[in-house]
This record gives sequence, structure tokens and C-alpha cells, in this order.
Amino acid sequence: MNQAVLGLTLTYVALAALVLAIFLLTRLPVWIKFTFVLAVSGFYYLTFYSLQGLLGWPTQQTLPDQFQLMASSIIEPDEDEGEAGRIHIWATSFIDNKPAPEPRAYELPYDLELHSALEAALKEQRRGNIQLGRKKEGKTTEDMARDLSKYGSKREKIEFFDLPDPEVPEK
Repeated sequence: MNQAVLGLTLTYVALAALVLAIFLLTRLPVWIKFTFVLAVSGFYYLTFYSLQGLLGWPTQQTLPDQFQLMASSIIEPDEDEGEAGRIHIWATSFIDNKPAPEPRAYELPYDLELHSALEAALKEQRRGNIQLGRKKEGKTTEDMARDLSKYGSKREKIEFFDLPDPEVPEK
């Protein structure tokens, strides 16, 4: 179990114990006591589902402008089961032209063009070529939206390329 989850669980148990102790020592009506116990119990579930991003689930934030591709997973759309499809990319962003200490998982909606580019990049990666990615803004069109909340949004295009050879200083 993750230490953050264990710490939050123990914190809420302590809070529930504190609320119970206060209610045992006060003369509040029973319905108020019951409401507070339900509210504290509801925060257990709210916290658990709110902190899923801390437990290693992929983020739906935008990819960094430049990144190193570590791995990817592609789930193609399946109309029979109603699956829209999605693409997971594990990438290391750059901070001051240096790779970040840890990669991050990103979740993107399925895109056939990105699927093809990722397969080509992973093929190059298997050949031993480190792959870098760069975002390029795509065109805004109404028919590109995958759901109603994304109409008019810009579709990001991502290009992959080999890590350039280092420049050796002249002697």
C-alpha cells in the first residue's frame, strides 16, 4: 500500500475518533451526530477517488512541449463494446535542457495518426535509437472532436525523431 494512502487513512480514522469523542461528551441531537458521522465517512471515498493521480494512474494533462519517449500503450477503438480507444504515453519531460528525474504517464484520446507515429517511433526505439517527441499544434476543425466537450479545440500533433548525435568540441 502506498504510504500516502496509508497516511490519509490513518488521518481520517483519527478524525472519526475525534468526532466520536466529541459527540459522546456533548448533548447535540442524534440527527446532527449522525450527519457528521456520514460526512466524515463520505470523505474517505472522496479522498480515495480524488487522489488516484498520486497512485500511478495516467494523467490527462497535456504532454510537455518536448519529451523523451519511454514507452506507450495503444488501445484501439472497439465499436462493438463502445470503447472509444486511448493512447498511453510514458514520457520524460525536460527541465532546463535536462531530463526530469522520473517519467510520467499521459493518457490521450485515440488518434490514428498518433498511433502510426508511435508505432514507427517504438520500432526505432527497438533498434536502439532514443526517441524524442515534440508537440506541433494542429488545425482547429469541428469534425476532429471525439466528444461534445472538445468541439473547436486544437488537436495536438506529435512528431517523433531520433536523439541527435552529441557535438564533439574541436581540438
